[in-house]
Amino acid sequence: MRRLIAVLLVVSAAVGLALLVHFNEGNVAILWPPYRVDLSINLFAILLISTVAAAFALVYMFFNAIALPQRVRDFRQRRARQSAIRGFRDALIALFEGRYGRSERLIKPALNDAELSGIAALVAARAAQRLNDPERLEQWFERAESEPGLAQAVLLTRAEFALDESEPARALQAIDRLHSGGARHIQALRLALKAHEQSGRWQDVLQGVRQLVKREALHPTVARSLTVRALRAQFSAARDNADRLDALYRSLSVAERGLEEVVEVAAPALAEVGRTEQAMGLLLGVLRDRLDDRLVSVLARLEAVSSRDRLREIEGLRARHGEHASLTLAAGRLCAAESLWGKSEEFLRRAATQSPDQESLTTLAALLEHLGQHDEAATLWRSAALFERGDPLPERPAAPIVASGPALPPHLPDTPEPAQPENEALERPGASR
Repeated sequence: MRRLIAVLLVVSAAVGLALLVHFNEGNVAILWPPYRVDLSINLFAILLISTVAAAFALVYMFFNAIALPQRVRDFRQRRARQSAIRGFRDALIALFEGRYGRSERLIKPALNDAELSGIAALVAARAAQRLNDPERLEQWFERAESEPGLAQAVLLTRAEFALDESEPARALQAIDRLHSGGARHIQALRLALKAHEQSGRWQDVLQGVRQLVKREALHPTVARSLTVRALRAQFSAARDNADRLDALYRSLSVAERGLEEVVEVAAPALAEVGRTEQAMGLLLGVLRDRLDDRLVSVLARLEAVSSRDRLREIEGLRARHGEHASLTLAAGRLCAAESLWGKSEEFLRRAATQSPDQESLTTLAALLEHLGQHDEAATLWRSAALFERGDPLPERPAAPIVASGPALPPHLPDTPEPAQPENEALERPGASR
């Protein structure tokens, strides 16, 4: 339809122009004394249009001839840039494929491009680092540093490569230079955290974890693992320094005081320097909320607190959480420390029934041997040894789960046995894991 309309318009214009020329009887006189030239107006119009068109063509060709060298230069630049982009793309593909030598070769065309030369040098540096060529690596870094706007990228890359080579001091030096320029973005904090971890600077690790968690830039599982490692290392290093332990204890957040792995190390360290209230507060703060076998064992062995107080707390946890093998075993140990032989045997037999592992079997065997029941104790020692080797346990000898009466110590009634210290009640080589 559009073509039909266009044809009609062209035909109409042609017909109109033909009619105008046919009925146009005017002329044009050109006077150039002593000459006179008379032309019809139609011929004059044709000559005028032809002259203007010829002049335009000549001017157009002239300016094209003048611009020809620049057009050739532009064409060559476009071709060189296309080659650089293609080489840069192929070099990145080769780098991700692990073909580092090929990547370093393919990146060379991009080095001649003003906009790509800096980043191309960093790509070549990464390939050289993977090829373990420190000389070429330093050359590429120097070339990248000469490009404007790449200082931060070069420093971060240097820090990353230093961490890959397990040189945290060099990585921290690059990160400090980066921070001195005011840049404190997330990747720099991540690299600093890794460098502090490699160098064992656990206080800095803890601060780095807290910063990244605040910015939601660290996975919760990773943050928990690093926090546990840092706090355990700090508490272990400060075991003999009461002031450091107090400061470390006060620096703990509410969430950090609920980490079982941290409390497992912190509570004994605090108890050793006389901070028993803080130690018991950490342990009971976790155990009253949720039961953990390791913390129950720590509570049972916390000798800085009296056996009676520990037994009272264990009974409170049993009332709160119900029957559990770790609580029953701890109650049996503490009853033995208080010379409550009948209750100790009752608890330990129940613990061995609930969880017949090596610890419960050896603890019960030690108690029975102490009470003079050597045959059953020998059977339990053998069962514990087989359990340690991974062999199936033999069928245990028939014995009441709960003692039928108070077990008497293996002494005559007229020669009472003196109360034994709590740490000697179950003393025997191999009695605990």
